[in-house]
Amino acid sequence: MSGEVVRIQQMIFPEDEKENHKLYYSGTGYERTEAGLCVTEGGRVELFTYFNGFFVKQWKRYTQIRNPFAEFFVQGSCRLSLLYKDQNGNTVTEEKAELHAAKEPELLRLRMCSWKEAEVYWIRVEGLEDGALLRDFSIYAEVEEVRRVNCAAVICTCRREKDVTANIDQIRKLSGEKRPEVFVVDNGNTLTDHAFPEFVRYIPNKNCGGAGGFTRGMLEAVKQKKFTHVILMDDDIFLEPEVLERTRCFLSVLKKEYEDAELAGSLLRKDIPWEQFECGADWNRGRIKAYGKGFDLRDRNTLLENAEENSPEYGGWWYCCIPVREIQKKGYPLPLFIHRDDVEYGLRMGKTITMNGIGVWHEAVTRKLSQAGEYYDIRNMAIVNAAHLRDFTAAEWKKFLIKWTLGNILRGRYQYIRLNFLAVQDFLKGEPWLAEEDGVELNGRVRKLLPQLEEMGKKPEKDFLVPADISVYTVAIRKRVIYQDPSGKCLRTEKTFGKTVHALAGLMRMLRVVDRDFKNAETSYRTKWKELTSENFWNGYLECKEDE
Repeated sequence: MSGEVVRIQQMIFPEDEKENHKLYYSGTGYERTEAGLCVTEGGRVELFTYFNGFFVKQWKRYTQIRNPFAEFFVQGSCRLSLLYKDQNGNTVTEEKAELHAAKEPELLRLRMCSWKEAEVYWIRVEGLEDGALLRDFSIYAEVEEVRRVNCAAVICTCRREKDVTANIDQIRKLSGEKRPEVFVVDNGNTLTDHAFPEFVRYIPNKNCGGAGGFTRGMLEAVKQKKFTHVILMDDDIFLEPEVLERTRCFLSVLKKEYEDAELAGSLLRKDIPWEQFECGADWNRGRIKAYGKGFDLRDRNTLLENAEENSPEYGGWWYCCIPVREIQKKGYPLPLFIHRDDVEYGLRMGKTITMNGIGVWHEAVTRKLSQAGEYYDIRNMAIVNAAHLRDFTAAEWKKFLIKWTLGNILRGRYQYIRLNFLAVQDFLKGEPWLAEEDGVELNGRVRKLLPQLEEMGKKPEKDFLVPADISVYTVAIRKRVIYQDPSGKCLRTEKTFGKTVHALAGLMRMLRVVDRDFKNAETSYRTKWKELTSENFWNGYLECKEDE
């Protein structure tokens, strides 16, 4: 063997069996204990799963590993099998080993001799005699050079105290050498009296939305001059803490051509834990295409499909790792407040990669009522396209606006149309307006236009109750519709002829204004957007003090 041998992947156990969902292991005749995984006599467990399969095809694509092998700490009696899927979909048993009546944990090693032909490796544990206890299972490999990786985890939060402290508690479970330094950026300034552990740095921040919060964390991490990467995380995710260590291991053995890529964590649904909502996405000029949407990650063929190369254009900031050198080279995010800041930054990065086993649980974003998104999605879509697409035209944006506004009319969501029109007017003010506008004050004005969601209460007989993300075709012919938000509240709507005519007339006026002002606005964003991404701009925008 030549080169340095390092551990690149360690088995992850769920904290509780009810959290397994066949994402960690599957089989029969086993029990999860504090010491490991007990497999009874006649029981069988397999690790061809999202978190514990070794998806060697991805490792070969992105990293410099060679000659991987598996090591196990096992006691008791069992048969261990190392299996793989070849490029033709055949299952091959590469090696087997047996252990009998081992009273103390023994170290067993199985070689992955066919790693160049394999798509995925996994292990099978079969209990013999009195059964066995699998304490640990790790993958090692040779690498030419192990790169130093020191990640700063940035959590942007705003009045979600329970969520952010729960994720800090998750990170606390990691041993010291695995645990990253955490920056909690508090846009709501409600955690000033909270006693955080020593690995957390608390930063109260001006509430300039997720864009402002994440940028503040990036600024502080870069200022430290000791971090190689910044991991951006939402405050309301559910985090498997070992994903942080897997991220570090993966980054430490990347090929040179992927050192400048952002690593996008998958979004798994909180309400359906085995279903993937997104594994990277393409912006597609505003018609977002999410990779791996709806994938059942319990299914083996689906896991292999999820490991295929997609080259997404960006990764969502529920969990996204960005190299510090790229931040220094390409600047900080645009001041978009919320929504599409991650899209714009991914387009600027130009390279996004994903990895099975690196993902977090989060609420599926499309299930919520859009509310403020009715303003920010329209405005920011146009800003992103103006900045990055030289062929973005007034005709294209008008088509987008017509479809969006008609959708709200057919849904009876007239309250949202005022927000749509405000977004149009603000985009057309151009880059100087965005640079000078106080994001906090603007968001206050936006929120005043939001319809008040109501408690569900009793549904009237003639009202049609639907989830927030229902297709427009389902509700187009309904007069009264109640849109139910996952929060338990709802938006009640009623279509009227007068309101429909008023909305259509407003749309026609907006389209004429777009024809008149679009070119000047588009040019200003396209030529000046970089001025909004500098350290100096953001220090002023966030009103950062020099001693902070």
